[in-house]
Order: sequence, then structure tokens, then C-alpha cells
Amino acid sequence: MTTIAAVYARQSLDVTEGIDRQLERCRRLIEARGWTVGPEYQDNDTSAAKQRGPGTAWYSMLEDLTAKKADVVVAVDLDRLLRSTRDLIAITDTGARVLTVDGEIDLTTADGEFRATMLAGIARFEVRRKGERQKRANEARAAKGIPGPGRRRYGYESDGITPREAEAQHVRRAFQHVADGGSLRSLLLWFLDNKIDPAPGKLWDQRRLRDMLLNPWYSGSMIHRGKVIPSEVIVPIVAPELAEEVRAILSDPSRTTSPGPAPRHLLSHLLYCGECGSPMYYMRGYMCKVAPNHVHIAKHIIEPFIVDQVALAFASSGSSIAPASPGALNLSALVDAHARNAEAVTAVLADRDEGLVPASVARTRLLELKTAREKIEADLERARSEKSASSVLATVAEELLVGTSASMAEFSSAKRTIAERFLALDLDRQRSVIGSLMYIEVTKPQGGTPAERAPQRRVIVSHTTATKLNPETPPETYDD
Repeated sequence: MTTIAAVYARQSLDVTEGIDRQLERCRRLIEARGWTVGPEYQDNDTSAAKQRGPGTAWYSMLEDLTAKKADVVVAVDLDRLLRSTRDLIAITDTGARVLTVDGEIDLTTADGEFRATMLAGIARFEVRRKGERQKRANEARAAKGIPGPGRRRYGYESDGITPREAEAQHVRRAFQHVADGGSLRSLLLWFLDNKIDPAPGKLWDQRRLRDMLLNPWYSGSMIHRGKVIPSEVIVPIVAPELAEEVRAILSDPSRTTSPGPAPRHLLSHLLYCGECGSPMYYMRGYMCKVAPNHVHIAKHIIEPFIVDQVALAFASSGSSIAPASPGALNLSALVDAHARNAEAVTAVLADRDEGLVPASVARTRLLELKTAREKIEADLERARSEKSASSVLATVAEELLVGTSASMAEFSSAKRTIAERFLALDLDRQRSVIGSLMYIEVTKPQGGTPAERAPQRRVIVSHTTATKLNPETPPETYDD
């Protein structure tokens, strides 16, 4: 009766030459025994620690052996075939014999099964010991802030230590953009518009940018066991102070995390109803969000007027359009204060539930904490808004004012040039400038008959203090 011998080869790394050598040696052994070479099974890039489940050659071989498609399995060494007692039991249950280049093991006998069990146990011991050594080495390396091998991080070379300057410059820009008050959405638009290569990732999105900005690696630290520790070898791309400020901004509880769909019209929610103070939205014209009959104004009327006001503000104020605020609030300190407030609320509730303090005392304390929290959140919103306004206006001012003159003789020409450059900006930046620069109210003039008032609208533009305009100057108005 002809003996059918199956061949099994496994390689831990993706090295096909290793697989080929194993197959060749097994075939020579089968031919020397006078057997017939049967099906061959290859598990390439499969380490001893990995489970060989459905979809692997090992799994297919067990199914074929159970179906009696082969009488014996041939491998170079037993540790190529069996790396655990679990594997041994699985192949024993098939009833097949095992032959290696080093000798035959008959799993159908008690002696052969005992020998295989011992060898499999030794192999498993070696695997576990190697894993423990590797784990200890990784722990020691990580404790010193030395990164281990892994996927290349954007901004760094494959060693995870040395900055790749072509990418590092974009990382620095991203951190500075957010620190200056820019949004993740506008940052993403910049990356996409400038076709920044996303490698080693597949694409740029807000989630990836946020993860990058929150990663302490870029400031020369790494995370070990849930804690941030300074690294002895990682070359920082950004200063730790800048990274801390960005983390505080992104952790700001007053920051909108779900802004909804992006506005498609220049002045949506940037205009306010003079009747009730509510924002206005666009629907065949700008109208009050609360009551459309309050006030309404056509797009072709209001938008050119506002663009003209933007140009006027920049042409009049020049480089002083967005001065630094000397009394700027510390975002990082405010975020920490908000977190401590939340912890205090949790502690008071726990004391009340355990009966350590009367309910009336707990309520009084909770009200105090609520008042304090609301003030912190108001300060956070003000700090974020002031920083954003200052950043947006300063950045845009550089683009809009270059090459223009503020002299009276050329004022009209400069203003027209600024307006053209403003209209060339993307909608997101245009809206950021308008929102940072002015408060716009649309109202109906008082007096006269209803017929006289009906078609008329008045637009009142109040410039913010960021423009450094003369406070005695009255708001600009437009009557249609």
C-alpha cells in the first residue's frame, strides 16, 4: 500500500527562501523512504506565538488529515510543526504519523506521544522564555524613554527618533495653527489644499490631526503604562510649552466638538436680528432664525456692503488690526480648573450619598461649584474667542495688506485690492475674519408709515476692539 506523505513548512518571517529550503529537504526525505509526496502546506510569516486558525495552511492540513488524504506529515523539525501541546493534541486526534528530518515520531503509540509531548513542552517553554525576555527588554527601554520598533510616525524617520524635516515643518505649522486659535477644520483644509502627502497614513482627516496634536511624542515624550514620560533620545519637533498649550486648547470643554454641517453662505449666523437679537440664516435671503417676519435682507445687498466694511477696516487699521492682548487668559490653567471643579462635584455627591454631609450642606456646595464652573466656562470661551480672533486677523492681514498703501491718495485703490484678495480666500477664512472683526445687526428703521418702512432695512456694523479703531467712531450703517 502506498504511503502518502504531506509536507508542512512554516517560517516566522516573510522569507520565501526559508520555506523553499524546508520543502526541498522534506521531499528528499519522502523520496528516500519510497513514499509518495502528497499535498504541501505553507504558513509563511507566521510566528510560534500566533494562533493558526481558519485560513491558515495548518488548519487546512488538519482538515485533510482528518479526511485521510495523507498518512504521515513530514516537517524539517518538530518545532516547525508543533509549538504547543494544543497543536500536539490537534494533530494526534487526526491519527496521522509525524516524521521530521531528525527522526520519526509515531503519535499512534504511547511512547511516541510521550516523546512528542516532551518536545512540544520544551518548544513552548522556549517560546514563552523568549517572549518574557523581549517583554523585559521592552520595559527597560520604555522606562528610559527609548522607543521600540513599530510603524513610522509622521514627522519622524523610521527610527522614531530623528525628525524628517520635510514632514516636521508641517507638524510645527499644525501646532502653531491651533495655538493661534485656528480650527481643526481649517487646518485640514490647508493640508488638503496644499496636497500634503499623508504617508505613512492613508489620508488626512480631523481625527488624525487631532491625534497628532495630542501625541506627546512630538514634544520629546512618550506614553508608558498610561503615563507620559520624557524621552532621553526622541528629538522634539515642537517645544513642550507649545504642545501643552495645544493640548489645553483641544481639551477645552467649551470648544465645540460637533459643529454640524459647514455653512455654505458668507453671513449665515453672522448677522443678528435687530428685533430680537437672534442669529439670521439664509433661505432665499438672510432672515431671522426665530421669526422670519422680523427682518429679511437680500444676499446681493448685504454681502457686498460687508466685504466693503472688511476692506475699510483693514485699509484703515493696517498692521494693527489684531494686537496682542496683554491680559490674555491662560487656557491651560482654565482647563485644569475646570477638571478640578468636576472632581470636587463628584466628591461632594459621594459624601452626600454616604451620609457624611447633610443634603442641605451638599446642595449649597454644589451651587457654589456650579457658579464657579460657569465662570470658568465663560472665561474659557472668551479666551478661546480672543485668541482665535487675534490669530485669524493677524494671519489674514499679512495676505491682504502686502503691497498696499494707506496714503489718502491711494486709499481707494488699496481698499479695492484688499477686497479682491478677501474674496479670493476660502469661505471658512472669510467667515472667520468677519466673525472676528465685527458685529452685524440688521433692523428696520423706526418712523414713517408701514408702507414706507416695509421695503427698507438698516445694517449696523460695530467693529470689535481687535481693530483698534477709534472708539468714538459711530457704527457704520447701510440703508436700502
